[in-house]
Amino acid sequence: MATLDEVERSFRADPALADLLAALDRSAAAVAVAGLTADDLLDDLLAIREQVARATYGDAFMDELARAHAAQHGTGAGSGS
Repeated sequence: MATLDEVERSFRADPALADLLAALDRSAAAVAVAGLTADDLLDDLLAIREQVARATYGDAFMDELARAHAAQHGTGAGSGS
């Protein structure tokens, strides 16, 4: 079984992955400089997803989706905004 270092070396040797790996390296460095942890990022993930969905699909659609979900699952509808 390959070690994590071996897998990383094989990925870095693939030119098709070079841009992706460089972006991941820059992202990891920015997170470290900001003093953030994985838990910090995970704590904000749901709120970020909500913001992206609302920016992409609009408040009216997301509110209707929340109402449909609540109706299907028998929970409160929540405004979401």
